[in-house]
Amino acid sequence: MELDKRNLYRMPWSLNESPLGWVEVTDKCNIYCKGCYRRNREGHKPLDKLKDDVLFLKKWRNCDSIALAGGEPTLHPEILDLVKFIRDNGMKTMIITNGFGLTEARLVELRNAGVTGLSFNINSTQERPEFKGADAVNLPLLNEVRLKYAKMVAKAGGLTAAFKITVNKENFEEIPGFVQWAINNAGLINSITLVALRGLPVGGRFEYYADGKKIDVKPGSLGYAVSAEKQDKITITSNDIYKKIKSHFPEYDANSYLGGTTDHTSFKWLIGNIILNSRLKRFGSYGKKTMEIIQTVYHFVYGRYVLHLKKRKFGKKVFLLALFDKNLRRALRKFLSYVIINPVRLFYRINILNIAVLQPPEILPDGSCDMCEGCPDMCVYDGKLVPSCRLDEFIQYNTLLKAYPLFKE
Repeated sequence: MELDKRNLYRMPWSLNESPLGWVEVTDKCNIYCKGCYRRNREGHKPLDKLKDDVLFLKKWRNCDSIALAGGEPTLHPEILDLVKFIRDNGMKTMIITNGFGLTEARLVELRNAGVTGLSFNINSTQERPEFKGADAVNLPLLNEVRLKYAKMVAKAGGLTAAFKITVNKENFEEIPGFVQWAINNAGLINSITLVALRGLPVGGRFEYYADGKKIDVKPGSLGYAVSAEKQDKITITSNDIYKKIKSHFPEYDANSYLGGTTDHTSFKWLIGNIILNSRLKRFGSYGKKTMEIIQTVYHFVYGRYVLHLKKRKFGKKVFLLALFDKNLRRALRKFLSYVIINPVRLFYRINILNIAVLQPPEILPDGSCDMCEGCPDMCVYDGKLVPSCRLDEFIQYNTLLKAYPLFKE
């Protein structure tokens, strides 16, 4: 189960060539999430400024999709106008949302404006109104809330649905249950993402400087600033999450990655999948050659790379790439053995559940920061591309903080 970068496709994304542009439309939110990296400082960003951000990302990142985030982006009063603007500029729109407050009617409005998909963040580290009165925020309750939104998206029609959780030591054992829920509902959802919780360690381990000036960073002064004691509890890696999924679902595997900018061993983005049918029979996954073909052909045809497809594009057609992909050949053999026993099974729908594992930037023991190479989630601040997960530092200090370790005698 050890990951080897030689067996994975390194995504060709870079600073100026990324499938995704990230736009922070607001820092207002209607719930609280543990580990959130955004503070409510500025409120809703004006529509004209948001349009400028979209055009900047289109020019300098060659985006295929724009992710609207926050805060809670659906709270922005002019979000429909923004979505239409993105559509008119030839790009897709993905909304990163907690889902609370959405209705089917609102989803239809968003779809008609040009939204292509929604990514829901629903996990036990949140303070959600749906959790009030519950004895415990357990996996059945979480999955019940997730299913409510998955069905709502499916009923609205024409939209893709993705779900995300933030992983730490407290909810690490929820991973198999979350993946199983996604498998059980693969007809409703397209992908899931598991993000390893990270933070900026403060309180005696490092000193921080902004443009040469020492900054007194306290827990909570930035959305992701945490005490050294809490930092010790959020050391889960993408490799840990991969192994946890693989041990419970052997048909799952990763096919591609983005590495770190400092630590050559890190997997900052790890993308994989499970191929299964409508009766939940799992056959395997497609491998690095299929992902390489997807990225290369899409770029050849459309002139840009891709992360979000508008609709389910493959189904059984994915097996045509088995000629090039050894992972797919194994999956195809399993599929054919399954069909030969009962030819009616040939007509069962094939779904591909995409599974992404992310390990955000982190301060290493020597004070350096291991960022995501080619960061897909860069946004615009003051005419510059900056990592969205550390935007608060630019807002507060107009630069990234530099960490210097404190060595005790």
